[in-house]
Amino acid sequence: MIALALVALTGGAAALAQYGQKALVAPGEPVPGQLLATQGGTAGQELAGFLGRRPVFLVYWRPKDPVSEANLVTAADVHQAAAPGAAFFPVAVLAASQSPNDVTARLAALGLGSVPPRLDGSGQLATILGIRSAPAFALIDAGGVLRLAGGSDLTQTGPNGVSIAEAVALAGRGAPVPTLGVLQPQPVYRLIGKPLPDATVTELDGRTWRKLSAYAVKGKRLVVFAWLPTCSHCKTELPRLRDWYLKNRPADLAVLDIARAESPALQEDARKIIADYPWTHLLDVDRSALRALMVTETPSIYLVGADGTIQGIQVGGPVNWDAWLGGGKQVVSGAR
Repeated sequence: MIALALVALTGGAAALAQYGQKALVAPGEPVPGQLLATQGGTAGQELAGFLGRRPVFLVYWRPKDPVSEANLVTAADVHQAAAPGAAFFPVAVLAASQSPNDVTARLAALGLGSVPPRLDGSGQLATILGIRSAPAFALIDAGGVLRLAGGSDLTQTGPNGVSIAEAVALAGRGAPVPTLGVLQPQPVYRLIGKPLPDATVTELDGRTWRKLSAYAVKGKRLVVFAWLPTCSHCKTELPRLRDWYLKNRPADLAVLDIARAESPALQEDARKIIADYPWTHLLDVDRSALRALMVTETPSIYLVGADGTIQGIQVGGPVNWDAWLGGGKQVVSGAR
C-alpha cells in the first residue's frame, strides 16, 4: 500500500517568489515545446523531449528539507506503483547555500539514485508551468496538455473531486485526465505525523470541557471531522460519512466531529444538524481548536492512527470513504 502522507511547505514559496506571478501556460492548455526549449532552461529542454510521447509527472522539491523530501519519495512510490508509463520528472530548487552536488547526494540517500538530478536554478520552467512553491506538482498528459500546477499533497483534489494521485494514475494508464487546475498549497498537511493537538473543546451541552487529544482511543483509528454549520459542503459530506459508518461499523475506528460555533446561533444550528449522528459531537466556541488543527477550509477531515498521530488529511470533498478508510479494513492513510 502506498502512503500518501504529504505535507505542505509554505517556506518554499519564498524560494520561488522571484519567478514571477503569472504562468505562461494555464492548466487545460497545451504546453508549447518550443517555449520549453527556448525559455525553460536545461530542465525545460529535457521536458520538451517528452511532450506528445509520454505523460509527465513533475515534482518540485528542496534538498535536505524533510517535508519536501518526504513528498518526493512518496511521489516516486506513486509513480512506480500507479503510473510507470508516465515520465517521473523531479526538479530541485536549491537554497542559497546549496550546490548541485546536494541534489545528487540527497537523491542517492533517498534511494532515488537512478533519477537524473534536474535543477531549475533561475525558475524558468516554474514560470512556464505556474509553480509557486516547493514542494509542488505538475502533470502533463500524453497529449502535451497541462492538467495540474501546484498542490502540496497527492490527496488534494480539483473541483471535479479527482485527486492528484488519481490523475497521475489515469495519465499512467493512458486514460483521459481531467484538468485539476491550479491547486494552492495547504499548510494543514504539516500536521501529518504529529499527535492530535491539545486544544480545548466542549461537548454539545456547552458544559463538558476536555482536551481534544483525550478523545483518541488507544489501539483505534479516529476520524476528526472539522466543520461549520453554514458550510454547504460540510452538510453534504457529513451524511455521506454517516452512511458509510453505519454500513461498515468498523471495530477499529471511532469518529467525532468538531463544529465551529462561536455564536449561540451557530451552536444551535450545529445541535440541530448533528445531534442524531452516531458518534461524539464537539463544539469549538472560540475557534482555538480549529486554529490548532490549521483549518482554513471546511470540511477538514483528519485520520488519526492507532498510535495517536495524524496519518491522513482530507480538505473539502467529496471523500471516497471506502478507499480512504478501507471499508472497515485498515488502510494506509491518505489513499484514495
